[in-house]
Amino acid sequence: MYLNLCAFLFAGDLTQQARRLKEPITETPFTLYRGYLVVVEGQIGNLQRQHFLIDTGSSPSIIDQRLARKLGLHGASRDLTLFNQNVSAEAVLLPDVQLGPLHRQNVQVMVSDFSKVDRGIGTQVDAVIGLDVLGESSFTIDYQKRRIVFHASHERYSAPFTPGNQFIGIDLHAGNRRLHLLLDTGTPQLILFEKALHDLDYDPTQAIASGQNLSGTVVYHKVVLPNVRLGTKDVGPQAASVVASQQNADAGFDGLIGIFVLRPKRLSFDFDHQILGWSN
Repeated sequence: MYLNLCAFLFAGDLTQQARRLKEPITETPFTLYRGYLVVVEGQIGNLQRQHFLIDTGSSPSIIDQRLARKLGLHGASRDLTLFNQNVSAEAVLLPDVQLGPLHRQNVQVMVSDFSKVDRGIGTQVDAVIGLDVLGESSFTIDYQKRRIVFHASHERYSAPFTPGNQFIGIDLHAGNRRLHLLLDTGTPQLILFEKALHDLDYDPTQAIASGQNLSGTVVYHKVVLPNVRLGTKDVGPQAASVVASQQNADAGFDGLIGIFVLRPKRLSFDFDHQILGWSN
């Protein structure tokens, strides 16, 4: 069983372009859970040492309802649209968020119940931090040294990405098809929306898998893509979990790509050149 945190939200304003910060090179350590989930310490308001889960597939960022109560935050009720269903949430304005050199003020986030997330990871998570905060600066996740460095790095393999206002899109070539996927560090493997199977060369299997997100347990069926290439690297046959996405929840994507496809020692997000780099 694995945990997937990706939450597509269409209730907010997605038109504001991210501002790149000119900061000295700094780094922050992290703890790795389940081999792919990156949890760092940060600060929200006057609350220090909060546990932030880094998830490039969540937008906007989300905080736990326990944290919202501590901060006395209240807002309007809205639905949080996951790829499989909607869950009830609340939109609030955080006074400030700090992660390493990144410092954002007046950040609109969603509030949700993280109890299922905590159980799935095995530790308490106070906030899921997405690109509305992280997109302010290029950064590199070093999975071997367990640190996030706030600059891009040159890696052996690379692929161009399309930076959305709050998402990163990347193209995966499977046979003669180009799949446009959301790059999601909160997902371990490859997930395809059912619509993407049309005209796709794949081998069906009898395998069934399950995963967790904010809505609870999600069940998938498995297929195998025989020939897969990402950027400059052939990544060989890849198993993919197939789900039926919510109406309008796919936002033009064919699915999600997680880090196990790349098996990276380091993963670099270069927003200035729109390049994803990795070494394994």
